[in-house]
Amino acid sequence: MLSDLVVCYLFLGGTGAGLALVLSVLGLLVPHACVSTPPGVHLRPNAAYRKLLGSGFATAFVLLALGIVCLLADLGNAERVILLLLHPTASYLAVGSWALAACLALAAALGFAWLGVGTWNVALVRILQVTTALVAAVVMVYTGLLLQSLGAVPLWSTPWLPALFAASSLSCGIACLLALAQLTGVASAFDAVLGRLAAVDAAVIVIEAIVVAVFVCAASLAGAPLSNGTELAAAQSVRELVAGANAQLFWGCFVALGLAVPLVLDGVLAKRRRPLPGVALFTAACVLAGGFVMRFCVVAAGAHPVLSSMGVM
Repeated sequence: MLSDLVVCYLFLGGTGAGLALVLSVLGLLVPHACVSTPPGVHLRPNAAYRKLLGSGFATAFVLLALGIVCLLADLGNAERVILLLLHPTASYLAVGSWALAACLALAAALGFAWLGVGTWNVALVRILQVTTALVAAVVMVYTGLLLQSLGAVPLWSTPWLPALFAASSLSCGIACLLALAQLTGVASAFDAVLGRLAAVDAAVIVIEAIVVAVFVCAASLAGAPLSNGTELAAAQSVRELVAGANAQLFWGCFVALGLAVPLVLDGVLAKRRRPLPGVALFTAACVLAGGFVMRFCVVAAGAHPVLSSMGVM
C-alpha cells in the first residue's frame, strides 16, 4: 500500500498548494498603487510586500519541491516520473503530477516577481496569480481524489475525503503565512490582514471538523453487500482510525492539537489588540502537525484492514 513517503508527498504538496492559493488571493487584493511604478505598468513591491509575498511564494516553492522529491523517492527513479509526464493517462496521478509541476513553476515565477528580481508587468503578475490559485486548488483536491480512486479501500471511497484534504491544505497554507509574517518581521505591517486571516482559518477549521465527522460517519455506513466483505473492511477501517493503534495520534494530535487548540487561538489572534508572535507561531505549529497526522492516520487506517484481509499483517 502507500508508504510514508506518499504521506509526506500528500502533506507537503497540499500545504504548498494551500500557501500558494492564499498568497495568490492576497496578491490580487493588494491595491494597484501600492506595488507599481507611477505609470502603473511594472511591479515594484516595497520591503514589506517582498518579505511577506516574496518569501511566501519561495516557501511554497520549497514545500512543493520537497513533495516532488518524496514522489520521486517513492516511485524509485526519475524515469517513471518522466514517463508519467510525457505519456500521461486519464488518471488522478497524472493530472495531479502535472498540476503539481505547474504549481511549482508558477510559485517560482511569482516568487521572483514579488522579490523584485527582474522587471514584471503588473497585469502579467495578476494573470499568473489567478492561474496559480486555480492550479493550487486542483493540487489541494486531487490528493483526496487519488485516494478515493483506490476502490479496494472502503475508508477512502467517499467524496468527503477530497473535501477533508482540501480544507486541511487551506488551513495549513494559512498557518504557514501567519508564521512567515512573524518570522520575517512584517507582522505589524499587516496586522489587520493577519487578523482577518486568523478569522478565516477559524472558519476553515470548523468546516474541517464537520467534514471529518461526516467522513467518518459516511465511511462507516458505506460499502457493498456483505457477500464480498466490503462492509467488514469499512468497519475495520473506521475502528482502526478512531480506536486502533493510531487512535491517540488521531484524537490527540489531530482533533485536539490540530483542530480544537488552533480554533481557540485563531479567535484570540482575530481579536488581538497587540502583537502576539508566540501565539501565532504556536497556532501555526499545531495546524501543521495536525495536518500531517491526519493524513498519516487516514492512510494507515485504510491500509490496515486491506493488508489484514490479505494475510500481510
